[in-house]
Amino acid sequence: MAFTLLYTVFSLTQWYRWDVPSWDNAIFTQLLQSYSAGQPPVVNIKGHGFNLLGDHFHPLLAVLAPVYWLFPSALTLLIIQDVLLGISVGIVTWCAARALSPAPAAAIGVAYGLSFGLQGAVAVQFHEISLAVPLLALSMCALRERRWLAAAMWGAPVALIKEDLGMTVAALGAVMFAHAFRPAARVSRRLLNRVYEPVAGPEPGAQAASSAGEFSTALSRTAQQPAVLGALLMLWGVGLSLLAVWVVLPGLNPNDSFAYADKLDVAGILRDPAGAVISLFVPEQKLGTWLLTLVAGAIIAVRSPLVLIALPTLAWRMLSPNHGYWGSGWHYNAVIMPIIFIALVDAVVRLRASGGGTGLRNVLAKSGPLAALVAALVVATQQPLAQLVTGEAWREDPRAGVKHATVQAVPEGASVATDLTLINGLVSRADVHWVGNPGDPAPEYVVVDREGGTWGEDPPQDVAAYAEELYEERYVTVRDEANIILVERESP
Repeated sequence: MAFTLLYTVFSLTQWYRWDVPSWDNAIFTQLLQSYSAGQPPVVNIKGHGFNLLGDHFHPLLAVLAPVYWLFPSALTLLIIQDVLLGISVGIVTWCAARALSPAPAAAIGVAYGLSFGLQGAVAVQFHEISLAVPLLALSMCALRERRWLAAAMWGAPVALIKEDLGMTVAALGAVMFAHAFRPAARVSRRLLNRVYEPVAGPEPGAQAASSAGEFSTALSRTAQQPAVLGALLMLWGVGLSLLAVWVVLPGLNPNDSFAYADKLDVAGILRDPAGAVISLFVPEQKLGTWLLTLVAGAIIAVRSPLVLIALPTLAWRMLSPNHGYWGSGWHYNAVIMPIIFIALVDAVVRLRASGGGTGLRNVLAKSGPLAALVAALVVATQQPLAQLVTGEAWREDPRAGVKHATVQAVPEGASVATDLTLINGLVSRADVHWVGNPGDPAPEYVVVDREGGTWGEDPPQDVAAYAEELYEERYVTVRDEANIILVERESP
């Protein structure tokens, strides 16, 4: 609850400062508009009539449509994400409290809530992965506690949230499957030794038959539910990822292709596997993300096999030629956080069990949660939520009044092409397009902020003339104040 409130306060300061990190929040707002109206997920910001399931594979987002129907605003999506991430903090803390005493459990919960992955997601506003984070937390907690069916049921829907997350679900299934056979493997080694030992008494054949029967019993006992569920999760995760990338996304994309196919050079990885391994860690931006992730889990999280579930997400990002995926910012690390912190809980339990109450393992088990908290507090000084303390989040936008007046000047339901500055304010009241999208019909209004980040060093000076060149229609200026210009299409 506390972290939900903290995230929400930060989002509200962003909203009232007109802070718009990207167009993604507006894109997902249009998605939920369509779903809440019972229509396909058409998002005109990406292109007129663009079906967003041709961009990324996130059909499960439809479950959020009723919330948007009740509260139709782009701000609603920010609050939805804050609530989902806050719920995940409660789940991770609860999972830790079930295995550890209150103090270390609380330390892990706070460290998780302050983690760089969650803060990055809050700062860049709504993305589909926010729905995956609490589901992964529930699945990981159940997996740690050997509640196999619950782990599978909570984990399986994650594959319906983004096309790459099917591989995370497959990794979860692989860990479950491997765990199922570990006891059987130990039994098989012991039994094989017995089969080939010199035997006095019963005939060797009878001894071998007895051992084979014992092995079969052990195998069936240890490898039933987790093995079956693990195998099903692997098939489900890999199958959905392949279906999304090879069939659904190209089929719904106007270019008949997967829009992000160039983000991972699979052929190049296969040609030079050694180079691919090196590229996981260089340049230094990648190494920094690996180190931050290790530090978040107090390093000892690697003691748990659960940490392996984070590898698919980390691997595809680091192997991508897109440097935007390599760093510790944005929302890309959010899905890793519940994996790392529940692996930390599991690692502490394992160290305590194997340490016998003394020695280095016991020291690591006792200090791990505190180390994770200290690391999170240190890293948090450079993270977005620190703006709430430094005062940056509370600075008023001197052009806020102009921005509000410009949004209100666009009639509800009108078509408008806009740049980044007012996109969140407009998207809930108008039919918003991205200014300059090729092939879009001429909108009724065009909004340009000459000071906005969309234009860099070369914003259009005559916005009416710019709009006429883009859309081959005549436009007249309606408002021009503080470098925010609104032009309207002239009636025929």
